[in-house]
Amino acid sequence: MTTNISEAINGVLKGTRRLPITAIVSATFTRSKNAFREREVVAMNLQQRNQAWPDDVFKRIASNNALGTRHSVDLYNHSRQTASVTVHVPGTSSRTFRVSLLERACDCGQWRLSGIPCSHALAVIRQYVLDITLYVPECYSTIEYALTYTSGFFAPLTDVEYWDEPNFQLRHNPGRRIKRRGRDVTTRIHNEMDWPQTRARQQYQAQDGAGTSGQGSRRRR
Repeated sequence: MTTNISEAINGVLKGTRRLPITAIVSATFTRSKNAFREREVVAMNLQQRNQAWPDDVFKRIASNNALGTRHSVDLYNHSRQTASVTVHVPGTSSRTFRVSLLERACDCGQWRLSGIPCSHALAVIRQYVLDITLYVPECYSTIEYALTYTSGFFAPLTDVEYWDEPNFQLRHNPGRRIKRRGRDVTTRIHNEMDWPQTRARQQYQAQDGAGTSGQGSRRRR
């Protein structure tokens, strides 16, 4: 989840590197506002079509459901909603997966990993004649998708001329290091990546020095 949030933020900030702080803030606000507005329109269209899930989730469930039609299902206990699913792969031996609808679990692990029923679970759901929407987490629903982009909103910003006067004064931090002339001395610990470059540079300098001294001796002669 943390990685997904980081990637979402990077997607918004992409292309704003090395810009002034005010430009980065303005670009972040504008892109976030546009993303929320576009997804709000998508959510409204989904609700008008009475679609249970957003398009990405809907396509994934439809793909798993189509794949599940080729599985063989052996029902065990209707009250506990258990079954075994056999998958026949041409040219190889078949594989069997245990499915428990009550526990929302399948031996393949995909259902518990993503929350979306795998093809084996959907095959069992179809055999028991159950409603698929009961086995998909609410967070994937169109209602929750719409609430994400409609519960909050972005308001237009007033012009800078109408801003309140700040009651503070910006001052330079005296503890900030002043850049000296010349190249800064690095404190980074060198590793094996630096050694070949160092050796190559030393060899080049040695060869260049030897060539220069040889030319000087020839001139003196």
